[in-house]
Amino acid sequence: MNHKAVKLDKHVVEIPEQNPWDSGFSIFKRRIGELVQLNGGDDTALDDDDLIPFYRMGESETFVLSALGCTVC
Repeated sequence: MNHKAVKLDKHVVEIPEQNPWDSGFSIFKRRIGELVQLNGGDDTALDDDDLIPFYRMGESETFVLSALGCTVC
């Protein structure tokens, strides 16, 4: 998968290129991962089993980050 790096306020976030076959869940997980990176966290700890219930309930990114213990800037 190709990635491009974006520098935002002293943070570098890798954003994978979106493919037309990406599922809604993979896009949701990617957005959560990007926000975790921006807040200085480790997005490799994100587990599908933890995120799927939030995705199915239609929870916002802010709510998910809060539930995972991340602070949102």
